[in-house]
Amino acid sequence: MKKTFGMGFKYFAILLLAISILAGCQSTDTSSDTSKENKAAEDKDGITELTMFVDQSFWPLKDWSGEIPEEIMKKTGIKLKVQVATDGQQLPLMISSGDLPDMVFTTNQFQQMSDSNVSYTWDELIEKYNIKDFDIDPMARVLNEAPNGKLYSVKNGFTNPEDFQNTPAALGNVPSFAFRPDILEELGNPKMESLDDLVDVLKQVKQKYPDMTPLVMNPNAIGQYFRVNFGAPYLGWVNLDGQVKYYISHPNQKEYYVFMNKLYREGLITAENFTWNEPNKAKEMIINGQAFSINNVNATPTINSEIKAAGKDFVISQATKLIGEEPALYPAAGGWSGTFITKKSKNPEAAIKFLQFMQSEEGQKLGLWGIEGKHWTMDKPIEEGGYPEFTFDSQDATEQQKIGVVWWGLLADDGIYEQVQRYVPGTEQTEAQVDAKQYVVSNPLLGAINPPAGSDEQVIKANIDNMITNEQAKIFLAKSEKEAEKAFDNMMKTAESIGLSKLEDYAQKRYEEATQRYEEVK
Repeated sequence: MKKTFGMGFKYFAILLLAISILAGCQSTDTSSDTSKENKAAEDKDGITELTMFVDQSFWPLKDWSGEIPEEIMKKTGIKLKVQVATDGQQLPLMISSGDLPDMVFTTNQFQQMSDSNVSYTWDELIEKYNIKDFDIDPMARVLNEAPNGKLYSVKNGFTNPEDFQNTPAALGNVPSFAFRPDILEELGNPKMESLDDLVDVLKQVKQKYPDMTPLVMNPNAIGQYFRVNFGAPYLGWVNLDGQVKYYISHPNQKEYYVFMNKLYREGLITAENFTWNEPNKAKEMIINGQAFSINNVNATPTINSEIKAAGKDFVISQATKLIGEEPALYPAAGGWSGTFITKKSKNPEAAIKFLQFMQSEEGQKLGLWGIEGKHWTMDKPIEEGGYPEFTFDSQDATEQQKIGVVWWGLLADDGIYEQVQRYVPGTEQTEAQVDAKQYVVSNPLLGAINPPAGSDEQVIKANIDNMITNEQAKIFLAKSEKEAEKAFDNMMKTAESIGLSKLEDYAQKRYEEATQRYEEVK
């Protein structure tokens, strides 16, 4: 029996050894596979390719090409394989299916991406890979933290108000109003120093050029220029004497809507303008000589380039002054879009290091301005009033796309370098932005008010937004001022019946929480 047991133990030991060796081989193979997976994204020159989904259908750069992406690739060893959204439904479907790329850049799905099942937090990757010099502004942290207190991304373009005011060449956005100066000259150069003056000019255009539409509006910017002139916000939240209100509750909104109705009743804008979904329709009418003026998001230099390319012999000029009695500009408080590193990322270390570079001063200047010495020079620091002097038309979107500049710089910018990029002395756009800066009413903590997805408040906000889209057309197209005022009052009553007060109560509470949180982390 002893012999039999001894032989059995020997065979058992041999079996264990074999299993151990086999397991070791399997372990080695698995490790090797993981290594191969990470290496799979690298080409023979050591360049790592990361996939990125840009959730902005208007994004003009469809691939990672041009001088600036090439230079970023040299600095980081990263190139992006880009997919740009064709519509707003793609990313929600990708999130629900789990079919995500290495990185996602989004604004509309920021909350949905801020989920531990979907994305890594920046903090965990910064700690895990021992990333240095990746500072996050305390206020930006408060504005972007998920309800669980974790930070999955930081929206680009946020600027600390103190930095904004202390940087002379930092300029915010202002909705543009541009017109045909050649036609204005034919009218005898009547003044446009007030909204009444402007209405008079549009009337003269209508009388002298009956086939021309006096004013067309980009559907993404309808009335924005006029709201600013009336001191009324066109999105987000406002703080009125300590009470947080949704933008539509601002007391100047009614005056704005009545003005727009007047433009319609005078035949200065058309009913069709409010049915356009295509943002280029208004621009096409200007280029084709069918309109005298345009209310656009911005980009007057680009429109002039397209007018020239179309062989026309005129240009448009951007109005350089706000002409309302008490204008006010309420900037988007918390930034725009954020870059997420997804749980599907093949190489989260490469992704966070890529964002570290894009967030650095060097990365922001390269992405937003171009290559120093070739595309721009600067004679003093921006803190002392310096600004980049460009060797190309930096405000022309066509030039930007050719080089690949500005847009990729938006992946992780902190606002200041983006704003200084717009400072080009001697241009109408810069002159208009310098004028508008004095009217900026900034309160970044309002940007922390984002009702969670699926919450009652989020549903109320969505329903109010949809209701405004439908009901405001009745105000614009009312047959009399009295009917317009009545339609506005009805719109506000409907907003209240949907839950406007409940929404604003939530906003007040969330704002107070954000203010307290900022005091803790600053």
